[in-house]
Amino acid sequence: MATERSRSGSKSAQHDPAGRPTAARAIPGVSEEITARGDYLSRDEVLEHLHIKPQTLYSYVSRGFIRSVPQPDGRSSFYLREDVEKVRSRSVARAGHGPAAASAMRWGEPVIVTRLTELTDAGPRYRSRLAVELARTRVPFENVAEYLWTGELAEDTLVWQQTPDPAGLGRLLASAAKLHSHAHILQLMSMTVHGLGIAEGNRRERIRLGSTPTTAGRRLIRAFAATLGFLSPKQAYSPLEDGEPVAAGLARMFGISNDALHLNALNAALVAVADHELNPATFAARVAASGSADMHSCIGAALDTHYGTLVGRTCDRAEELFEPPADPEIVFERAMAMRAASRSLPGFNHPHYLNGDPRGRLMMELAMLVGGSRRVVGNMMMTLRRLEEECEARPTVECALVLLCRALGMPDRSAAGLYALGRTAGWVAHVIEQRLAGFMIRPRAQFDHAAD
Repeated sequence: MATERSRSGSKSAQHDPAGRPTAARAIPGVSEEITARGDYLSRDEVLEHLHIKPQTLYSYVSRGFIRSVPQPDGRSSFYLREDVEKVRSRSVARAGHGPAAASAMRWGEPVIVTRLTELTDAGPRYRSRLAVELARTRVPFENVAEYLWTGELAEDTLVWQQTPDPAGLGRLLASAAKLHSHAHILQLMSMTVHGLGIAEGNRRERIRLGSTPTTAGRRLIRAFAATLGFLSPKQAYSPLEDGEPVAAGLARMFGISNDALHLNALNAALVAVADHELNPATFAARVAASGSADMHSCIGAALDTHYGTLVGRTCDRAEELFEPPADPEIVFERAMAMRAASRSLPGFNHPHYLNGDPRGRLMMELAMLVGGSRRVVGNMMMTLRRLEEECEARPTVECALVLLCRALGMPDRSAAGLYALGRTAGWVAHVIEQRLAGFMIRPRAQFDHAAD
């Protein structure tokens, strides 16, 4: 049992028969730190954690509720920790136990009613339209954003006018970028939203100036797009031109061809990631909105949470895994070492999409169309196919975004920037919906007396 626990990375203490602590068994070539934070559980640990019999575990696996990872010896398997926790939280919630609400927040039971996005096997559905279909049919990102905000999908292409940015915003961001040689784009975007919030004054001043949630959303998205200019060759805040679509502005900024194929790829990426229900950042935006925070503070809360979570940094971790030129053999060996250390691969096997992330498939198709001849793209695709065939590792939208950005010739961190830029549309929509709901999000805590 001690051996199994050391492999799984369980944080619970291990003891010998006399009750003395024992050290976790090391995995050859893998640091103890990596071993200690594993993402998988052994068979015995799952049975103990869920209080079930082996037959029940096999049923969960066969029905797709818990994913298993075969080990090289062919005699044992590990089980994804997040799937086990999800099954446990649902069981507790159905049983009506006191901690049900807390357990339900671990990819568990629904906690908030929304009319914005439904997660389906075909990907997220924005109100009544599938995100991937909106992307495939080239509906402009601006139209999709306002569809989320208002419930009306305009037939004609919406044109967002460029509002002059506050004097000094560009200089503020340039100064922030100099604080560290590798300032993250999400940190600069956070500076952008708070800078705009300061410039627009208090709520009374904003009302006097005619600011509404939708006008604030448009301005924030265009300002975030301009902030991505710090990743471009110009390395500076680069405002969009008046009436210029976001996708076209990004193409101009990064020197990408402005033909229909490339513009569609950028637009589709923004549409596909616009919302995904209640991930941590979106939930943070709703919590802030329920406490009557202004739009800028709500989006700032979402962006800061996004940057600090595994969700928001998955693109960065996928870039590291597929470090250019992404040699297929090297990357595959790197991935196998992570699996041997009981670590999940960044940007693979989304817990909701057991048969693969539809958004990821779309991004991969677009990547091959716009840059399939690039060496780094071809190498990455070879590894992705091998990982899926041999390990059932299916790319999520984050990993596929990295592939698309490389196909477009964009630098590292561009995937993270595009992800947050597109997701801002959903954050704004959730802030609006939460305000209309009119209640404060304030869960109760279950005090643990055993901790004393």
